[in-house]
Amino acid sequence: MTARKAIGLSRRALLRSAAATSAATLAAGATLATGAARTMGREPAADGGARAGGASGAGVPRARTADGKWTRIRRVVTSEDANGKGVVLADGEPSNAFELNGTRIVRLWETPAVPVPLPLAADAGATAGSAYREGFRGTSFYVAELPGGARAPSIPMHRNVTLDYMAILAGRIVFKIDEREIELAAGDTLVQGGNLHSWINRWEEPCLLLFVVVTGTEG
Repeated sequence: MTARKAIGLSRRALLRSAAATSAATLAAGATLATGAARTMGREPAADGGARAGGASGAGVPRARTADGKWTRIRRVVTSEDANGKGVVLADGEPSNAFELNGTRIVRLWETPAVPVPLPLAADAGATAGSAYREGFRGTSFYVAELPGGARAPSIPMHRNVTLDYMAILAGRIVFKIDEREIELAAGDTLVQGGNLHSWINRWEEPCLLLFVVVTGTEG
């Protein structure tokens, strides 16, 4: 065998060895990723990534109310005590909830005016009223759930003299104004300034909307 042939064979052997080592390293990495995903409460996806799942996964549906119709909402309220120490005033499912025109409203908090006196004392969520009631001049914080499918409500066009900050917490919704429909999904936000509008849920899953309402004036 010539020296040139021996060198060629040696190079090919080295290349095969490197390829085998690389494949083993990738396999080991995939095994570690799968184990880590399961440890974090997620199942590995077919592409080697991880899907949300398990007890703490982002894709797990939220708990339903006892009648199975609505999403359970958790509300946490914090402030300070007399010594300036942070305290939890409330942590649980708010009781100020009701059904209106096929939707469910959960009132979380309200303030009669701004600025707001601090620290907080009484539970203003427990006694909060409609954000759009006559004479109200404060702010309101609430969640609205619009069912989908056969239970999807039919909401007429309406307007309020308010500035509304909104966020879609879950699901999808169509926000309709005079000559346009805008599809919004979880993670989208909306600022609405007193215009005529309606909401349409064209999907099977419910939609959760978070509202912060500030009373306005027309001029």
